[in-house]
Amino acid sequence: MLHKKGKINRFLLLLMVGFALVLKPESAKANVDPILDPKVNNDIILVLDTSYSMIGKPGRDIFDQVKNSIYWFIDNRVKDGDRIFFMTFDQDVKVYPEFIVDSKNDRDIVKKFISVIEAKGQWTYTLRMLAHVFDLADRLTQEAAESKAKRKVAIFIMSDGLDDPPPANVRDRFKLSDVTDKYQGRGDDWWIYISNFQDLRSSKQLSDSYERFKRELGKVGNVRFMDDGDPSKAIEDVLPPEDNTGKIFATVLLIMLVLLLLIGLILLLKKLLTKEIVGRFEYWNNELLKPDVYNVKISGYQKSEILLGRTMDCTVRIKEYESRYPFKLKAVKKDGKVILKISASGNLEIGFQNREADGFLLDGDTFIASNITFKYIVD
Repeated sequence: MLHKKGKINRFLLLLMVGFALVLKPESAKANVDPILDPKVNNDIILVLDTSYSMIGKPGRDIFDQVKNSIYWFIDNRVKDGDRIFFMTFDQDVKVYPEFIVDSKNDRDIVKKFISVIEAKGQWTYTLRMLAHVFDLADRLTQEAAESKAKRKVAIFIMSDGLDDPPPANVRDRFKLSDVTDKYQGRGDDWWIYISNFQDLRSSKQLSDSYERFKRELGKVGNVRFMDDGDPSKAIEDVLPPEDNTGKIFATVLLIMLVLLLLIGLILLLKKLLTKEIVGRFEYWNNELLKPDVYNVKISGYQKSEILLGRTMDCTVRIKEYESRYPFKLKAVKKDGKVILKISASGNLEIGFQNREADGFLLDGDTFIASNITFKYIVD
């Protein structure tokens, strides 16, 4: 009985481990998106294009839609303990104070700063902006390494075009490699999200330039792009879908633990309520001068009543047993304990050797049935 219970418990444990391996949360992987990883705090660099073209065409206010997307991101994806570094860029780059987010009030303050920003710049100086962003990301990475903090850098850039620097800096348009080369191959775990609100594929020159732009940024970190996207979902669309595997894993694991607990309780109750025969016999042929001593288990049958003898209907068949009449053992309760009641069939006689017979079999009792002497032992 105990052996079979052990097998059941081992099977349930293996089943639960199997579920854990199959439904292992993606956050256990090393390269998981930090915005969706609940175990990681982030240094978030939010960069917003404030060139005049971000206002959009009449009746289509791109700028306010993008800001609404940023509000959604702050409320739904920024975790307590994250830091936000906000920048705007047009022909110049403006860096706002660092925000540490620990409450709803902190989030409201960040959104208040963003709400008053206007798009009035004449140019889109992408190269200067990237130089500022990567310098800041580099500083944050070094600070985290020195303090041994488990933080990641996430960079969000929202713009309506690729690059349109002031005329005096027009040659910088194709010098992005000058910025990215110094960070290439360092192994920094930077995550860069680019939300672009124009279809740059309509022009081959713009399309080719944009492809070079993508390749250069890919040298620096993990890059995700949203091309010709919905400004109202500027950040939402560039992020990967939220992974609910961890929640599913936790739910399934909880269900498995509850089931395991219920099965354990059922087995325990069954053991407590069932009158089951346990123990073993040592026995030998008492008609021989030097008989062999045999051992036979009478537990493990999950029965409250068994027959012992030599016939085919016996639960336990006894070697060298001569009588054609078996004897019966039955588990009964007496004084709150389960003990064995012994009875003979036909003309078989049972004679106790160590005490006066009372119809019950106790641990250590020795008795004779037919030509066999039995000693009952409860292990």
